[in-house]
Amino acid sequence: MPLLTDTEKLEKFRFTPIEVRFGNYAPGSSLAPLKTLKAKLDDKCNDAEGWSFLNNSQERNTLWAAFKRKQNFETQRVILVFDQFEEFFSYPLEQQEAFRWQLADLLYTDIPQALRDKFEDLSDDAVNRLSNPMNIKVVFSIRADRMSLMDGLKDALPTILHKRYELKSLTPTQAREAIEKPARINDKTFSTPPFSYTEPALKRIVQELTSEQTKGVEAFQLQIVCEEIEKTVEQGGVTDSTNKGLLEVGVEHLPNFKNLYENYYRRKLSELDANVSKAAQLVLEDGLLANDAATGEGRRMSIDSRALIRQFYKLGLTDKVLMDLEKTYLIRREINTVGGFSFEISHDTLVAPIQKAKVQRRAVEEKERLEREQIEKEKQLAEAQRQAVIERKRRRRATALAFAAGILFLASAFFGYYAVQQTKKAKAATTEAISQKEKAKDATIEAIAQKDNADKNFQLAEQRAGEAKRNADAATAARKQAETNLKLANEQKGIATDALKKAEENLQKAKAAEAIALA
Repeated sequence: MPLLTDTEKLEKFRFTPIEVRFGNYAPGSSLAPLKTLKAKLDDKCNDAEGWSFLNNSQERNTLWAAFKRKQNFETQRVILVFDQFEEFFSYPLEQQEAFRWQLADLLYTDIPQALRDKFEDLSDDAVNRLSNPMNIKVVFSIRADRMSLMDGLKDALPTILHKRYELKSLTPTQAREAIEKPARINDKTFSTPPFSYTEPALKRIVQELTSEQTKGVEAFQLQIVCEEIEKTVEQGGVTDSTNKGLLEVGVEHLPNFKNLYENYYRRKLSELDANVSKAAQLVLEDGLLANDAATGEGRRMSIDSRALIRQFYKLGLTDKVLMDLEKTYLIRREINTVGGFSFEISHDTLVAPIQKAKVQRRAVEEKERLEREQIEKEKQLAEAQRQAVIERKRRRRATALAFAAGILFLASAFFGYYAVQQTKKAKAATTEAISQKEKAKDATIEAIAQKDNADKNFQLAEQRAGEAKRNADAATAARKQAETNLKLANEQKGIATDALKKAEENLQKAKAAEAIALA
């Protein structure tokens, strides 16, 4: 990148670089590739004057029109650098298709036909502007094992695979340039001011990173070293020791190469939210790293995201945590055969430090487990000792209680005998009392019976007295009636006597009359 903007080079070799990375597709949150590219373009370049006429054309929303609006002297030559382009193929097919055809128009079409048809309606200035071609180059950076995916773009971009370059290890000279030149760039968007390296520092970096097998320097490892140094500069750890107006990184400012990758790994984890860093660490060390049982070496594993979430869900792992972890470049994702995403450790360089961290973590966990067990044993011992003290006290109390109990037993035996005797007397008295009570009860019952009989006799006497009174009243009434009847009878007798006398007189008269008659 620094070479593209080097002002010391001829103008025809200078380009405005626009770096684009789409990221893996996340439904509901990822921008379409076209929108991402346009946003990057707007961040890098301002609209030039004189292109307002494009707003009325049917091409106004195309990628071609977006770049044309930026065309001026500074943006005559643009190079698009698509980093980790394998992520592009995780997007929906319709978004991929729209992107590749509009990119083809941008690269291969000088003036769209729709605008050519409107030349008569445009001013001479507008036609001259349209006729000024854009100089746009494109670089796709993609993993070697995903190169076959580029075949799917050949219908719109037929020459896409004509020029390929495999990024191999850097030579020592290339590594020095990659270290020095970006550091000297003065860009306000950078987090650090320009700085330089001393010759011993450069030699030390190249020496530490040069592989014994390839005799080259891995770009990924070099990136880690430079990032660590940049952090030191950003934190004010480097000064202008030579008074040349430029910060200078010396050997003393270099990271510890022995623990470089371990420190990088831990620093990246620390950049995550504290609530999820533990889950992220376990994902890397237990989820994505396998240990060879025979050799003890670690190796990367590619695991489906859903399987990872199921395994570490209780620790707080979610899709968002995986995306945050991916942004640290400790892991990378790829489309798997079941339509989802699989994750793996991003580079073999990280396998050893992750494995080492895993061993250390498990050693700490084992130590903590043993400490917890020791604490538990100590608690149990303390509890046993406490119980022993309690038991001794209990036994002493038991002995004292036994002695006291013996005395109490003798006392209780005496008082027991006395109590037995008293109990017998009490029982006898109780028996007598019960007998007296029973007698009193019987007497009470007898008295109640006698009272009941007396009540009955009293009632019977009253009944008889009543009857006698009634009989007496009836006798009196009968006597009176008898006296009345007697008086009446006497009266009737007198009448009858008188009647008899009269009858006898009448008989005498009759006899006298008869006698007279007979005579």
